[in-house]
Amino acid sequence: MFRKVMAILLTASVFLCLVACGKETAVEEAAPVETAQSSPTATPEPTPIPETAPEYHSLEKIQERGTLRVALQSSNSKMSYLVPEGLEEYADRAGEPSGYVPFICRQLADDMGVELEFVFYDVTEEQLVAAEKGEADISANVWSITDERLERFTMTDNILVTDIEGDEVFLRADPQDPTKPLIGSEEELSTARIAAVKATVQERNAGLQYPEAEILGYVDNDAVLEALLSGEVDAAVFTTFDRAFADILVEAIVDRQICQCEYDIVDPEIKGVGFILMKGNEDLCSYINEQLSRYRDEGVLLELNNRSETEAKAMGII
Repeated sequence: MFRKVMAILLTASVFLCLVACGKETAVEEAAPVETAQSSPTATPEPTPIPETAPEYHSLEKIQERGTLRVALQSSNSKMSYLVPEGLEEYADRAGEPSGYVPFICRQLADDMGVELEFVFYDVTEEQLVAAEKGEADISANVWSITDERLERFTMTDNILVTDIEGDEVFLRADPQDPTKPLIGSEEELSTARIAAVKATVQERNAGLQYPEAEILGYVDNDAVLEALLSGEVDAAVFTTFDRAFADILVEAIVDRQICQCEYDIVDPEIKGVGFILMKGNEDLCSYINEQLSRYRDEGVLLELNNRSETEAKAMGII
């Protein structure tokens, strides 16, 4: 009996061992197999928009950068000038851009909530294309709005609150009789040699008004005057100028080197004057036009114009 019981117990233990081993094997087989987890794909950085693209100069991008960059003429005119040194009343603004054009630019920058940075150009043509090349967001001057310019640039609406006037023509005095001009009639002027600053509306309009004349372009007003005084040309029309240059013209008239006349260079097709933007920059242009409309309705443009003239006279600019 004892042997039989031991045999039964031994058989049972072997059975239990086999069951246990089977369970372990089952557990091992059922264990999850770890797989390599793929790392999440990194989001690529957006490609920067180049300065030569209109989108770079949009309102949104300007506000992101925090700076409105404006191309400005370095020489003085009644619409844009540098505050002279040595004026006690304006000592805290000495050397800063002032006048109607800079005033509008500051107003725009304030409304955008950004800083204003001026970039100065000595040559008119260089300032003209500053926005076209992406060197500035706006080229700010009294640029005449013409069909020709609108084909090349995007331009704002008219910024002026006053009517557009013609540009006075100055004639070379007759060396034999300095009391009279060398040119005696508009008929003679229409076939004469006329000097103007390159790439300005004065150069363009002189050619439109007198298509048979020889229009000669010079780098600036000083070069135009020198050409007139030296006899390279018979007549001249100048771009906007300040009081200092006006005094030089008066001196030349008093010295009987040049003569004033009743002829003006005008363009009846001009739609006003505005700022120049890169072609296709409709976003910034639309914003500026909306602001200009508001400034006009609220009297801001008139206020800035009057302030500009008052200060320019007090500073001796005009």
